[in-house]
Amino acid sequence: MGIRRLVSVITRPIINKVNSSGQYSRVLATREDQDKASPKYMNNDKIAKKPYTYRLFSILGILSICSLLLISLLKPFNGADAPQCESIYMFPSYARIDGFDERYTPLAHKYHLYLYREQSVDREPLNGDELQLDGIPVLFIPGNAGSFRQCRSIASACSNIYFDSNTRATLSNENVRNLDFFTADFNEDFTAFHGETMLDQTEYLNDAIKYILSLYERTPDYPHPKPQSVIIVGHSMGGIVSRVMLTLKNHVPGSISTILTLSSPHAASPVTFDGDILKLYKNTNEYWRKQLSQNDSFFSKNISLVSITGGILDTTLPADYASVEDLVSLENGFTSFTTTIPDVWTPIDHLAIVWCKQLREVLARLLLESIDASKPEKVKPLNQRLQIARKLLLSGFEDYSWMNSKLNYPQENLQEFSDNFFSDYATLEMNDVLDFEMFNLEKWHNNYTKINIPSNISSTEHLHFTLLTSLDMPMIYFCTESRVNLSCITAVDSILTVPRSSKDTLFAADSSFGEGKNPFKAVSVGKNILQKYDYLMISKPTYGEFSEQEGMEDNQGFLLALLRNVSNVQIVNTTPSQILLFGEQLHLDGKDIEQVISFSNLWDSLLSYRLETKIEASNEGIASEETLFQPFIRQWVYEPFESKWHLNIINKSLDINMHNVAPFIPLNESEPRSLQLSFFIPPGMSLEAKMTINWSLTLKMLFIRYRLALASFPVAFIALVLSYQFYWYNKTSEFPSFDSTLGYILRKHGILMFFTLFLASPVVNNKLVQRILYLLDPVGLNYPFLLSERNMHANFYYLGIRDWFMSTIGILFGVMTVGLLALVSKIFGSLEILVIFLQRKLSKKNTEVKEAFDTIEHKAYGKGRLMASVLLLLLVFFHIPYQMAFVISLVIQIATCIRVALLKLSNSEQKLNLLNYNMTLLLLLLFVSAINIPIIIVFLHNVAIKWETSFRSHHNILAVAPIIFLVGNNSIFKMPNSVPLDTWDGKVTIILFVYLTVFSFIYGIRNLYWIHHLVNIICAWLLFFETIH
Repeated sequence: MGIRRLVSVITRPIINKVNSSGQYSRVLATREDQDKASPKYMNNDKIAKKPYTYRLFSILGILSICSLLLISLLKPFNGADAPQCESIYMFPSYARIDGFDERYTPLAHKYHLYLYREQSVDREPLNGDELQLDGIPVLFIPGNAGSFRQCRSIASACSNIYFDSNTRATLSNENVRNLDFFTADFNEDFTAFHGETMLDQTEYLNDAIKYILSLYERTPDYPHPKPQSVIIVGHSMGGIVSRVMLTLKNHVPGSISTILTLSSPHAASPVTFDGDILKLYKNTNEYWRKQLSQNDSFFSKNISLVSITGGILDTTLPADYASVEDLVSLENGFTSFTTTIPDVWTPIDHLAIVWCKQLREVLARLLLESIDASKPEKVKPLNQRLQIARKLLLSGFEDYSWMNSKLNYPQENLQEFSDNFFSDYATLEMNDVLDFEMFNLEKWHNNYTKINIPSNISSTEHLHFTLLTSLDMPMIYFCTESRVNLSCITAVDSILTVPRSSKDTLFAADSSFGEGKNPFKAVSVGKNILQKYDYLMISKPTYGEFSEQEGMEDNQGFLLALLRNVSNVQIVNTTPSQILLFGEQLHLDGKDIEQVISFSNLWDSLLSYRLETKIEASNEGIASEETLFQPFIRQWVYEPFESKWHLNIINKSLDINMHNVAPFIPLNESEPRSLQLSFFIPPGMSLEAKMTINWSLTLKMLFIRYRLALASFPVAFIALVLSYQFYWYNKTSEFPSFDSTLGYILRKHGILMFFTLFLASPVVNNKLVQRILYLLDPVGLNYPFLLSERNMHANFYYLGIRDWFMSTIGILFGVMTVGLLALVSKIFGSLEILVIFLQRKLSKKNTEVKEAFDTIEHKAYGKGRLMASVLLLLLVFFHIPYQMAFVISLVIQIATCIRVALLKLSNSEQKLNLLNYNMTLLLLLLFVSAINIPIIIVFLHNVAIKWETSFRSHHNILAVAPIIFLVGNNSIFKMPNSVPLDTWDGKVTIILFVYLTVFSFIYGIRNLYWIHHLVNIICAWLLFFETIH
């Protein structure tokens, strides 16, 4: 009865679709065959019965996949996450440097070097046959499949600023010079997929830098000391290439000291298809850390690495990957987000980051301010470069931004003022708001307002000063009476630019570069700086200063200032689970201009939130249009330096998404990680807010962080099914189908399996467990405890989750994997039916397919198969990568499954065993091929450009020979024999598949390439198993 039920389940879909004319008698066992089945096959009834659990999980999984895809594709980004880049134009020209040929680099045939020139602005690139170079060299490195032309936007902006006398006058650099932008043409190489390709690029660029510097040496009329270094600007994987360059033997020492990267994945490789890429990352990071740990090294004293990412709009790679926190200290570099950068304030996608109008203006100024034409290094000293970068790329509210502020060093920056300079002043008490408005200036009779700073240090724990104004340049003085004469410092370099929030602005970028609306200015100073002074002096604005503001309507000008000794920070200890169940209610009064809500337990980048705000009921009589400004929020985290600005927040629903503690990304566990919301509220206004979890945005952001799980999770499930299939095969001599086996696993062990998927996240996040997992890791490229002295730690295992709450992602991915495998399995089943149907319809003769090869045909086919396998291995050894041979084997396996489906055997159980075994093996090979295809893309690309890049690590015939020969055996309808469960042979097969399951789950996402090797080992065992039995 068991075999009858099994065959009934398998044949029912076919019977429902076609008539019962008997035309499929060659495909499946007849009822007479089922009745003849021996009792030893009846045990498989346990697997075949009750498929309802499998159907339920399949439907849930497919619905989850569809929902996630729809959300990812259709849900737009809103508010602070909406793209606001302005379009640009330029007049580019490129001069190919043909002199850089095989005499200087062996890669000259594959790659090329160009010099960019802005037409009608830059100097002509050629004077006869010679390059005209009179600027400072900059090298642009494109990213994965990038173009050398991507440099044009930033290079054009640099030229336009320098050669326009009006804009150049706004620079504070006396030794500024025009920039000569060189750019590398890599023929759109796929750098992210192939380590050898990345090494080719780094070797070429080191040779290019040597050649570029030699060009300046040969320039007779160069007006300054000849350059000895080149500034690097890298986009995407180009930023990684720039770091690898410093580790190679052909690197010219001292030729690189300034690296600026755009959307570059420094923290982790975005893909793990190739082991060489992971080894390059590991070796490069270790080299950088070692060099930077030595205080007297060239790296520590000279190298600056600044990483800029576009944030949430970068859907090519997660913005978390752009962090350099584990590589360089704050003395050598930092990470910033485009939403943080003043006068940019917009997220930017992966490609737009090289041309976005607002950002290119900032980057051009950063480069021009950082150079020093009077020195051979052509850049300012390290601390000055980073000071400029902090000023231009950070919001200014960060503690790190104050490192070089003049207010921090009063002894060095105090200036003498005459005693009568501030004679006309009025004193404002602490906790009173200074309110200058355009329509009420006449009520302020004094030119200055004095605010005394308490001198009793013990009572100033929460002392802070906040100023917010619509003026372009408010005059604020920090003064001390410790000297004979009056001594003060103007706060010009501490005045911050913030987005303008008024009724006519919807986005922060509305008041960025060239938008016709002036941004606001702010000053925010804490007790550590205030205690160094005795009082503040604030100058009264004039009507003229208010009326000069661009885009400001009548009577809208204001200046608000407040010194308080009451904490403006409200700490909220609510956990994500509490927000899920109850939400979080917030109350903000109007007693302080800036009020900070610190969520101490909200730090996970995987979670997004929704904040709904409204005016408190007691303030509903206040018309928001009549306020000095519209309330707005600065959303920020301590590090990396990400800030977002939410404007016009009254009666709005705001999306709150952050890049903080992220999967697989190293972080300093000693640093605070809380989500911070700084509310800027007009005096007298109170707000109410409610925070909930934003599930749609949370799900939308899951795909970009876990794309690699699309390969590792299905392989794990298929390997688990194969272990069960071989268990039943050895027990009953019948190989069950993939669907029935997966259904049986879900029915019998589903609860335990999904509980394990949930519990695995907190377990592998334990440091003791991680030490054990690292010892057991066969790859050994991901060490969790990177820098123990800096408390730097990463979770590379399973899903990389650090929070209990998000452990449910494992269950979600498990259900989606079941749905995906069920869908693929059904597609294969449908194609099988279609092939059989077409074969019957198109067959001219109603002849039976032979039951098996006769001896002569079998031998002939076997020799041909062997010759084809050897030929394929020779191709791998001499020319093609083994990944190509793997895909060819996949195609052969597909053909084998079709031939098995068309086969007629007198023994129906043997037919089903062959079909089920080959179909499950096909599923496994199919998902492993997703790991191998990127290398094939690189190979075919190199063939297309007529260049044979070395695939030294991909010509290993042992990495694919077992797969080739096993698939060859399958093609002549061989399969492993069943053996008793208590034998060593039977146990090894099951253990190997179980190990593949565990590895794919725990290590798979960060080591995808190793899954191929494990499958290859299993194929070798199955091949050996077939031979000895």
